[in-house]
Amino acid sequence: MTYLRHPPKALLVSLRDPFMDSDRVMPPMGVMALHSYLLNLGIESRIENNFDIDNVEQYCDFNCICISCMTPQKYQAYEILHAVKRTCPDIRVVIGGPHASYYLEECITQPFDFIVKGDGELALEEILTGRAELKRVMERPVSEQQMNTFPLPYREKDFLNQYEFVFQGVRASTLLTSKGCPMSCTFCEDARTKVRMYTPEYVGRQIADIKAAGYQGVMFFDDVMTLSKKRVRDLTREIIKHDILFRCFGHARTMTDDIADMLRDAGCIETGVGMETGSQRILDAVHKKTTIDQNKEYVLMCNARGIRVKAFFILGLPGENEETIAETEKFLQFLMEKTVVGHDGKMIQNDFDMTVFFPYSGTEIRRKMDAGEGDIDLMFVDNPDLRYGFYKGVQGSSEVVIRTNRMSAELLRENQVRLLSTYKAKPST
Repeated sequence: MTYLRHPPKALLVSLRDPFMDSDRVMPPMGVMALHSYLLNLGIESRIENNFDIDNVEQYCDFNCICISCMTPQKYQAYEILHAVKRTCPDIRVVIGGPHASYYLEECITQPFDFIVKGDGELALEEILTGRAELKRVMERPVSEQQMNTFPLPYREKDFLNQYEFVFQGVRASTLLTSKGCPMSCTFCEDARTKVRMYTPEYVGRQIADIKAAGYQGVMFFDDVMTLSKKRVRDLTREIIKHDILFRCFGHARTMTDDIADMLRDAGCIETGVGMETGSQRILDAVHKKTTIDQNKEYVLMCNARGIRVKAFFILGLPGENEETIAETEKFLQFLMEKTVVGHDGKMIQNDFDMTVFFPYSGTEIRRKMDAGEGDIDLMFVDNPDLRYGFYKGVQGSSEVVIRTNRMSAELLRENQVRLLSTYKAKPST
């Protein structure tokens, strides 16, 4: 393995999302964390969130270009890789992020110098300093103890203010309180991944940084913030010190009156929740481990405390048919007939979003489809690995590459469009 010339100088590339209405909504938290980590080591580092493929020469002073890639961005990552190799062949190019973890074999076929699975901090440190024996595929997990000693993610005001996320008129930025998810949902690549939690103090310091950058709200982006009453108590005791409004994700199986009270008292005005479907049969089939009654109770508990619910649904899960879509529509009617008093005193509806299932390589459903296991009612209509793989594109569009025995790809797409146009509040905030 050829080592980098020294001193190391890293360009951290946050890719664009041209298939979305706007890719300046959620800041690249992983890249921001890596940037701070490298700077703390004394390594020169820069974030590039608008890579100029037509002027690659401007990056030739860097000796390592590190690309953080989600699967829908893969073609952009490959284009940058080949442009760099043509123009500045001595630069080492690294790919990391979810695509490198779940599509490793595909990444290996591309001429990346290094492929980082999972956490990037320790792997990049080794790549850039040459302090350890290097392999092309690197996996250097970070412990919970270690990640709570790392510097806070980079949140310089001018950089952060390029991104604009708003809920209920509140301008917010994103923050993780944990990594990993213990749930076993078969449609999710992150299912059954090790949970590592940031301390409340570490979370509080990040909230302070977000407020200092001029934001009035926080979007807690991780899935497991509300998985236990103790964890919610510890976090909300810290959050309440910062006098900030927030949105977080909840889970119908763990939401209780006590948890809902703590969230409200700490400034929660909205929760996102993966409800997936109105069909109990499909919930059971994908190992969601929730019930329709729990999902309804979640809505009622939150709404009773003035917390708006934004539910997320997936059409095209195994077994989808006309009856299960009718059940989902019935649940949407229940959800969207509810209103709450918003933080500004105005009445607002609940909200929802809806996509069509895309069989990412790291999901249990995809594993079964590839293995030809007969107990799964889902079939390909196109090769998903040759598509972008975005869940939600411009004006809510989805790439539909699957069908069930009773629902064609066209019918799935038509029902997604129909349900969104019929029930989604306009305008949605």
